[in-house]
Amino acid sequence: MTLFRKIKPRFWLFFLLFGVAAVYAQDIPKPMYPPRMVNDFARLFSPEETQALEQKLRAYHDSTSTQIYVVTVNDLNGYAVSDYAFRLGEEWGVGQKGKDNGAVILIKPKVGNSRGQAFIATGYGLEARLNDAYVGRIVRDRMIPYFKENDYFGGVNAAVDAIIERLSGEFDADGKQDNGGIPIGLIFVSVIVLIVILRLIFGDHRHMDNDGKSRGGGGRFIFFPPTGGSNNRTGGFGGNFGGGGGGRFGGGGAGGGW
Repeated sequence: MTLFRKIKPRFWLFFLLFGVAAVYAQDIPKPMYPPRMVNDFARLFSPEETQALEQKLRAYHDSTSTQIYVVTVNDLNGYAVSDYAFRLGEEWGVGQKGKDNGAVILIKPKVGNSRGQAFIATGYGLEARLNDAYVGRIVRDRMIPYFKENDYFGGVNAAVDAIIERLSGEFDADGKQDNGGIPIGLIFVSVIVLIVILRLIFGDHRHMDNDGKSRGGGGRFIFFPPTGGSNNRTGGFGGNFGGGGGGRFGGGGAGGGW
């Protein structure tokens, strides 16, 4: 007891605040595993609808490097819908590092007596084209009318189309950028070697699968997409998608409720 009395009050305050911050950090879910752009925690979409959205978003990502994530949750855990969307974008690293060309479409459906809410958060690199006023019109005019009819796929699909139309030609895919004359074959081999080394160094990392179950364990793991062949861990989505690329989020975006 003497030891505890010697600890100054400001240190107790520090530990208290640290503990509260840790609890709040756990309220933001980890991305589903394997990595995907449609993270339907609330299960609002049918498998066919999820597949259609995923294919559209991945095709756009592959051709432009821009990442548009769709996330649905049943509970905002006390956060404002805007804060929840920004935290998702920041913690998941949606968008490319240096470009910050990511967007998060967040939907919290009506659950019991709680109203439905939707918000589109934009990374720093998209705020000029996807300003708050334009994003607000997408939520108000293209999403909520569908949501009022419980057509969540229709509203999200319309929002994705509106965002893509607005951003058309804004960013080029990373694979199409000038590589300074370095042979593509040499770059590919170097990437493969780096992947193998990093996979040997790092352990596994927990993620949530589509059933809401935790998978994996051990040390920190940086996910890299499969380098070839079939892989039964792709969840039926296929393609080479490794998740968020390190994009940053500020305060751009808008939302609404119904």
